[in-house]
Amino acid sequence: MSQKHELHKDKGGLVALQAAERIARQDAADAELRAREYTLQKLLDAYCDFQQKRGRSSHKDARSIFKRHIKEPYPQVASQPANTVTMEQFVDMMRRLQSMGRGRTSNKLRSYVRAAYEVAQHAKANPATPLGFLKFGVSHNPLAETVVDASSNKADKNPLKLEQMRIYWNAIKDLKGRPGSVLRLHMLTGAQRIEQFVKLQTDDIRGGVIILWDGKGKPGQPPRENPVPLIRAAEIALAECTPTGKFALSSKDGETYIHATTLSKWAQAAVGELIPNFQAKQLRSGVETLLSSARIPKDVRGRLQSHGISDVQDKNYDGYDYIDQKREALETLYARITVPLSSSK
Repeated sequence: MSQKHELHKDKGGLVALQAAERIARQDAADAELRAREYTLQKLLDAYCDFQQKRGRSSHKDARSIFKRHIKEPYPQVASQPANTVTMEQFVDMMRRLQSMGRGRTSNKLRSYVRAAYEVAQHAKANPATPLGFLKFGVSHNPLAETVVDASSNKADKNPLKLEQMRIYWNAIKDLKGRPGSVLRLHMLTGAQRIEQFVKLQTDDIRGGVIILWDGKGKPGQPPRENPVPLIRAAEIALAECTPTGKFALSSKDGETYIHATTLSKWAQAAVGELIPNFQAKQLRSGVETLLSSARIPKDVRGRLQSHGISDVQDKNYDGYDYIDQKREALETLYARITVPLSSSK
């Protein structure tokens, strides 16, 4: 082999070595940056911001759970690069909550964290996901193989009975002021999810229909439109709310909406001791139970209260809004709860 060839070979090897060293230095710099900037805490914050931007109401609950059950009790884990946190570390967090009797919160922590990692993991393939998620370098989801505690995800098993629904209506039917009008409208539109109901915007009052926006569903999906017809009594209640400005249900000329807890407190105050251990969330399941007993079809009940819409055909191909069926269901609800108490024995 010639001396010239040997020199060329040596030079080529040196160039390759230098290139490899540059790559190694860049990898080290990237790892250092990721360790400093792309931590679990930053990923969870980015996920919540993304959900808020998409109009998903769950971002508030997620922020609270991340703060109280990850960032505060596990600050060292929260400061780790997000792509280095292990399944076992998250299971420890879930186990802690289980030991505290907080099984439902454990499941919610699992669900929210899993969703955050899912967004980051698929950012490269999903053009709707902000590019910032790519920088976390997430290639797998550490929550993918964790197990949900099914026993802690049971639905509300304490819906109001028909007689209790009539007692509630009797308590609010003549209630004066904004509390009365808001509570009547809430009941007469099917006891919609309170957090969605209170955010009704004046522009979403369209003739004899109001549009609510369902922010529940899969990560990254926009809120789903839920049109709710207004029966005559509901139209009267809405008019009494004097919708103006941006938000229809407001105590500040439409600038802000009333808080969900405010509506719940109004309902509890109206009921007092008439219904033992009453909670406003029981109204929703009470309506569902009443309509079921009235033989309103399950799909109509689901459409009215915006739940149970999971079938591919339902979500993607069925554009029918079920307004007539929803109106019939609400008329049935009104007819049954307005029966005088003395006649319902």
